Amino acid sequence: MKNANQIVSSLQSKPQFSKLSKIRCIKKIQELFPMHLQKMIVYGYFKNNTLNFVLSHPWAKQEFDIIIQSIKTPLKQMPPVECKDAAFTDIRAYVSFKPYKDESLHEGSSTHETFPERSHAEFVNSAQDERLYDVIEDIRKILNDRQD
Repeated sequence: MKNANQIVSSLQSKPQFSKLSKIRCIKKIQELFPMHLQKMIVYGYFKNNTLNFVLSHPWAKQEFDIIIQSIKTPLKQMPPVECKDAAFTDIRAYVSFKPYKDESLHEGSSTHETFPERSHAEFVNSAQDERLYDVIEDIRKILNDRQD
């Protein structure tokens, strides 16, 4: 009887599931970067035999350019086992200035939080102008209606 890891491995070896092996390759290469840089990688993808990483901050791009030269050479000589099917010749990164929406922050937050009204509309209306006096009284009426 096969366990789940064996089943997933056998599926990933099939050509129709080659994208799964590419995703594993991207994750494995991403693990080679320092932790502070890993957190700034939004996602990675392959295009034209180039592995591209999308970063969330310009500082991460600068850090990536410094570190990548020390990672490229060992990767070319001995790529990870996960990357045997994903042939790439270069690794690049760019910064995406589109706001990245983290879905994990918004899970289960569909309810609106409400707060009780703190004003009791108890104030003296000392306006001299009749129009201003009417506006302030309208505001008082709105506040009183909210409390009910």
